[in-house]
Amino acid sequence: MNTFQILAVGNSQGALWALCFAVGAGCLLTVLARRLHLPTIVLLLFGGFVLGPEWLQVLQPNALGDFLPMIVSLAVGLILFEGALTLDLKEFKQTSTVIKRLLTIGVLITWLGSALTAYIVFDTSPAFSLLMGSLIIVTGPTVIVPLLRRIRVQQKLASILHWEGVLIDTIGVFTAILCFEWVVEGGGAVAIPSFLIRVASGAAIGLIGGYSIYWVMKRNWVPDNIVNAFALASAMLIFGATELIKPEAGLLSVTIAGLIVGIKKPRQLREIKAFKAEIVDLLIGMLFLLLVARLQLQQFIDFFKLGGGWVLFSVILIIRPLSIAASSYGTDLKLRQKALLSWVAPRGVVAASMASLFALSLSAKENQVGDPALLESFVYSVICATVLIQGLSAGMFAKVLGLQRPAPNDWVVIGAHHFGRELARKLMRKGEQHVLLLDTNARNIAIAKKEGLPALHRDGMEAEKLYENEQALFGAGYVLALTDNVELNQILMQRWAKELDNEKVFGWIPLDSPTEADQLTGQGVFGDLSRPAVIGGELLQGESSFETIKWEEGKSLASGDWHPLFIRRGKQLRAVPHDAILKDMVKGEDEVICLRRSEGFLLRALHSGGFINTGCENIESLYKLLANIAAEHLPWSSQEQILEDLEEQGRVFPAFLGHGIAIPHLYCENLDYRICFIAHLKKGLTIPGQDEAIDFIFFIISPKGDTEGHLATLAEIAKNCRRERLRKQIKSAESVDDVVAAISG
Repeated sequence: MNTFQILAVGNSQGALWALCFAVGAGCLLTVLARRLHLPTIVLLLFGGFVLGPEWLQVLQPNALGDFLPMIVSLAVGLILFEGALTLDLKEFKQTSTVIKRLLTIGVLITWLGSALTAYIVFDTSPAFSLLMGSLIIVTGPTVIVPLLRRIRVQQKLASILHWEGVLIDTIGVFTAILCFEWVVEGGGAVAIPSFLIRVASGAAIGLIGGYSIYWVMKRNWVPDNIVNAFALASAMLIFGATELIKPEAGLLSVTIAGLIVGIKKPRQLREIKAFKAEIVDLLIGMLFLLLVARLQLQQFIDFFKLGGGWVLFSVILIIRPLSIAASSYGTDLKLRQKALLSWVAPRGVVAASMASLFALSLSAKENQVGDPALLESFVYSVICATVLIQGLSAGMFAKVLGLQRPAPNDWVVIGAHHFGRELARKLMRKGEQHVLLLDTNARNIAIAKKEGLPALHRDGMEAEKLYENEQALFGAGYVLALTDNVELNQILMQRWAKELDNEKVFGWIPLDSPTEADQLTGQGVFGDLSRPAVIGGELLQGESSFETIKWEEGKSLASGDWHPLFIRRGKQLRAVPHDAILKDMVKGEDEVICLRRSEGFLLRALHSGGFINTGCENIESLYKLLANIAAEHLPWSSQEQILEDLEEQGRVFPAFLGHGIAIPHLYCENLDYRICFIAHLKKGLTIPGQDEAIDFIFFIISPKGDTEGHLATLAEIAKNCRRERLRKQIKSAESVDDVVAAISG
């Protein structure tokens, strides 16, 4: 006996090894599948067969003994709870007619058609046949999403297949559970009361449990740092309590509980979903390896000897096309589109888990109803046929039918603020480019949707999850991180570069950012611009606008006024890192999408400031006056902090321009626009070390991170004040309007 065979013996060591290995190997295979952009179930199927008793004998599920059904039951319960959380009735109401029919008429055709086929071919009881048919209703979202991304079918077809997979889970589970309960009770008039009690107890505990979870969360009784643990523990408690009261009713109760919480949508639902999804990924990997490793080659040989091939033929080539034909009758779907929908219907983890769980439960009963091995063989054969055969051929089938989309060319902009929304609108203006906005700020997303822009309230940091599961991102080929936080943009670029390529990931990175270009994942762009919130404020106030110009050889853009953002060449968009590099990127008659600033930096800042006449006699009193004025305009800022910043700036870099002019300046947090105050000193202020007294001051406050705008404003002041005539006009001004008129004139 080798080491693994020793551990296979039904003892504590063997059980511990089986459980630990299943968890570890399942997780590793899940990660590998994600990296290869393959359906997770494919590698788990292969891994289970290879590692199980039939081949390498590394994984021995039987070592778990009587604990295996309990582990499987609890894992399936948690998977169903998580799946029910994601069901959104609002989404169902908004789906197309085809999807609604697939979830009603299509479900009935698949269920009853498969049951009838099993009844005829396998000569099983009507109740057991209905159970077999119910288990293949679902088309797993964990399988369909990676498949859709790989084969790149038309958006309309992708949407139908995606939403069918997402929404059908709960329907299929309910149907399967009810059929199983009927089979367990033996059917017939005698079993009806027991059946109703089982269903009623599961439904009652599920309703009480679901509303209890929502009630507790609504009142914020659970600290945010343990809300995920609370949700997990609650689901386990609901499942366990139901099983204790009425065995095999726990699946129904946790499904209903998840539905209630998902429909009621407590504040913490988003975090719970994310946490549950991670737990479920771990459970699916473990569960599937354990279940597949149990399967024996002989039971599949027996399955096909009984006529299993005809059953598969019927399910794939007769029942599914009938379901699509009935669901799409009278719609605008073309024949070739119906053909593709008929061919793509992969079953997944939920079907496999439910089949194995039911098989284990039926095997443990003294009076077996039906053949548990046949049940498993049927479901796993359908899964293998639909995932492997259909999955491998779907891309070629779509190509032959002319239903494939070109390579992903859409843009995802992370940041639905005003700048992001206006940019998305500009990029989509020709209808050649699709742009999707992502943001964690619900208000920004609501505004974007109200403006008719595609937008999702999602966290861009969850790149892998979004890329794999969000149907709206199936066409995503490029990502632009456009938050105000440079460090966050860098992290976002790193996350998305794992899903796309470095050359397809961009982010706002100012030219003065400490990050070196060779240390950056992806490409930094818009390096000459202020942070997005500042640009958004300028766009909102009409101080900046988007312009598209046709490029001509030898053409140049006015420095400081025009900032190139994108180059449009045919249907392709290229982001411009910074102004200076434009000439090296642009060709022929490319279109250049620019941000045009209608006024100079100084003029825009002056409009937000004010005019001060003062008789301060020393620099300390002047700084105190300026700090007080700034604090009045910026109520969220501390006068003491402003004064400290002014004094520090004065020590590091004295703000004396010459000709009696000084430019004290600083940066301020939470400021979205530049401010310039003008101060006329009646007496003149003599500063030690300076040859002439100061009699005029420009006091500049810029948003923190707005280095480009800040320095440009200082440069404009210096430029204007170098001209003697203009300098005299500025110094003789008695208001901001006088200064603006002098500079404008």
